[in-house]
Amino acid sequence: MPDFGPVLRKLRQETGWSQQRLADESGVSLQAVNALETGRRRYPWRQTVDLLANALELHADQRAELSAAAARPKAITGAHGFPADVTDFVGRAEQIATVSDLLTGDRHAPGVVVISAIAGMGGVGKTALTVRVARELTDRFADGVLYLNLRGFGAGEPMTPAEALNALLQQLGFALHRAPGSTEEAAGLFRSACAARRLLVVLDNVATVEQVLPLLPGTSTCAVIVTSRRALVGLPGAGSLDLDVLPDGEALALLTTVAGARRVETDLQAAREVVARCGSLPLAIRIAGSRLAAEPSWTVADLARRLADDGARLDLLGDGVRASIALSLAGTSAADVAAAEIFGLLGLYEGNELDLKVAARLVDRPESEIEPLLEHLVDLHLLESTSPRRYQFHDLVRAYARELASTRTDATDRAAARKRVMELYITMAWGAWPDIGGNGQAWLGERRLAEADEIVPDEALAWLDGEAIEILAVAIRRSVDAATILLLAVGMSVFWADRRRNAEAVKMLELAVAVLESEPGPHHPFGIGQIRYRLAHHYAITSNVELAAAHMRAGVEVARGHDYHPLLEYCELDLARFLERLDQLDEALIHARAGLELALATGDGTVEGWARFTVAVMDGRLGRADEQDRGFARAVELVRSNDASSLSWLIRSIGDVYSRCGRNESARSWLCTELAEVRASGEKFALADHLQILGAVEVELAAYDDARETLENALALIVDSQGELEAAIRHALGSALVGLGETEPAREQWLLALELYQRYGLPQTAEVRELLNG
Repeated sequence: MPDFGPVLRKLRQETGWSQQRLADESGVSLQAVNALETGRRRYPWRQTVDLLANALELHADQRAELSAAAARPKAITGAHGFPADVTDFVGRAEQIATVSDLLTGDRHAPGVVVISAIAGMGGVGKTALTVRVARELTDRFADGVLYLNLRGFGAGEPMTPAEALNALLQQLGFALHRAPGSTEEAAGLFRSACAARRLLVVLDNVATVEQVLPLLPGTSTCAVIVTSRRALVGLPGAGSLDLDVLPDGEALALLTTVAGARRVETDLQAAREVVARCGSLPLAIRIAGSRLAAEPSWTVADLARRLADDGARLDLLGDGVRASIALSLAGTSAADVAAAEIFGLLGLYEGNELDLKVAARLVDRPESEIEPLLEHLVDLHLLESTSPRRYQFHDLVRAYARELASTRTDATDRAAARKRVMELYITMAWGAWPDIGGNGQAWLGERRLAEADEIVPDEALAWLDGEAIEILAVAIRRSVDAATILLLAVGMSVFWADRRRNAEAVKMLELAVAVLESEPGPHHPFGIGQIRYRLAHHYAITSNVELAAAHMRAGVEVARGHDYHPLLEYCELDLARFLERLDQLDEALIHARAGLELALATGDGTVEGWARFTVAVMDGRLGRADEQDRGFARAVELVRSNDASSLSWLIRSIGDVYSRCGRNESARSWLCTELAEVRASGEKFALADHLQILGAVEVELAAYDDARETLENALALIVDSQGELEAAIRHALGSALVGLGETEPAREQWLLALELYQRYGLPQTAEVRELLNG
C-alpha cells in the first residue's frame, strides 16, 4: 500500500496547485498539508481526507486511491492499559502536527531523548490528543508503545518513580526476581533496556517534574509524551504544548458529532450558545451533547436555556466536570493546600479579569502572600494569566469555585468579601482626584478619605486604566445600594473625564440614576448633583446634546433646592452652552448671565473664567467676533491664574467653538498658538484631544498634509486605547487621507473608527458608514 504523502503530492501537483492553495481551498492548515506530504503524519483522519478530496475535486478512482493510502493500523501494540481512542474526536490537526513534529523531526541531537510535554486543564483533551498522536506515529516506533498513568491527579497517592519504573520494566517483559535496590538502579536498567529499541513512552497524568525525570529513556531512538494538569517547568529537552479549549468551529463540530447533525443544524445559534456555556471545554461539550441525545424531547434551545442558569449549569453537566476540577485541587503539597483554601472566595468575583489587588481584597490577605498562590493556580490550569498581575477563570471553573464558596463560607463572609472589593474600587477611584480633600471631605467619610488621600493620583489613574471596565462590569452585575453607587460613580468621574471614556461613563452614571430612582431616600446633594452634572457632560461629548441639557436641568434643580452654590454655578453655565448648541439662544443667555452673576458674587476666579467663556460663545453665535475674542482671552487669563489644571480643557473648548462658529482660520491659529501650553501640561489625553480638534479643523481648511501629521501625532499618543477619542482621531485621519488621494489607507482608518463607534453605540457610526459606502 503506497504511503499517503506521495499520493497526496501527486494528486495536488496534477491540479497545478501549491500546498498553500490546497490549504486555502480545503480548510486544512498549511502545516498539516506539509506534514502529510513529507510523511511526518502518515495517517490522516477521515474528515481530513474528505476535505482534501473535495477541494481537489477528485473523481471516484482518485478518491479511492487517496482513502486507501490513508488507512491506518487498527491498534497500538505493546501498550498495557493504553486508553481507548475517542470515537468522537474532532479537530486538533495543528496540535497533532506540532507534537508529531517535535517527536519525529530531524533536529534532535543523538543520544538525547525527545520529549513532548502536553499540559492543560482537566477535561481539555490531553489524553485524547496523546492517543491520536501515538496512533499517528505507530510506524515510527517499531518496538511499540509504553503507557503509564502516573496518577498525578486522582484517587490515591501519585505513583512513585520506583513504582513507575517497575511497571515500565514489566511492560518491556522483564520478569524481575529481585526488585532493584534503588530508584537509580531501576532507572539505569530501564535506560539500558530502551537503548536498543525504538519506543514511544507515554507518561500520562504526571504530578511533578521530579516524578518524570527518572523515567526518561535517554536515547534518541525513543520519544516521550508527558501529560499533566500542571505546567511542568524545568523538564529538560521538552517541547511544550499548552492545550487550550477548542476553537469555536471545532467545538461546534464536536457537539454535532455527539448530539447528531440533524438536531444541531436545526438551530445553529442555540448550538453556539451551548458551546459557549460549556466554555468550549471538550469534556463539558461531550456531556452536554450526550444529555441532548438522551432527551429526544429537548431542542438545542432547551439545552442552551438550561445551561444559561449559572447555578444549575454544573448540575446539568453532571459530576464529570466537578470531578475533573476537584482533582486539580486535590494536591497535598503546601502550595496546593494554600491555593485550594483561597480558591472558593476567588470565585465570588463578578468581573471578567481578576486583578491581583482585587484578589487580595477578596481573600483579605496581603498581595505578596496571594500572588504566588494565584501563580500556582495558573500552573494547575485553574486560572489563566492574561497579563502580569491579572488572571481569568474558565466559566465552568468559576462556577465550581462559587459552589465551594457557598458550601465553605457563610453568607456574611461572602458579603464581606464582596464589600471589600467595592471599598477598594471606591478608594482607588477617589484616589485619582487631584484635590480629594476639597472634593470628598463633605461626604466621603474620614476613613475612606484618609485611605484615598494616601494614593498618588497618577498611580490611581494608571491602575484604573486596566481595571475600569472591570469596575463597570461588577457595578452592572451586582445589586449595588444607592450609597455605594453614588460614591463609586462620582469617584470614577475624574478617570472617565481624564481618559475621554465617555460611553463607559454614561453606563455607570445611568446605573447610578436608576438606583437612586428605585431607592428613594435622603441622598447627599453633592453626589446627586455630581451624577447629573457629569452625565450631562458625557452625553454632550458624545453628541447627544438634548439628553445633556435634560440632565443639566436636573442638576440645576438639585443645586438650587439644596442651596449648593459651587455646583449651581457650573450647572448654569454648562446648561447655557448645551442650549446654545440646540439653538435656544434666548434661554442660553439667561443661564449664562445667571452663572456669571453667581461667580462674581462668590469671587471665584475659576468659575468667572468659565462664565466669561460661556458668554463669549453666545457672542460668536450673534456675530460679535471681536467681543468673542476678548471674552475668550479674559477667560483664559482667569483660569490660568486660578485653576491651571483645567486650562487645557478650556483651550480645547475655545478651538472647538471657533470651528462651530465657522471661524476655522481663527480656530487653527488659536489651537496652534496654545499647543505649547497644552503640551507642557504633560497630559497625553488632553494633548491628543487638542490635536484631534486641530486636525479636524485642518481637514475643513483642506490643509490635508498638515492634518495627517497632526492626527498621526495624536494617534501615537493614545494608540490602542480603544476609546472614543481614538475613534474620532481615526475618523478625521481618514478624511485627511481621502483629501490626499489615499483612498485605501483612508478606508482602513474609517473601518477602525467604525468598529470603535459601534462598540460604544455612538451616533458617528452612521456618518462613518456613509463615508465607507460613498
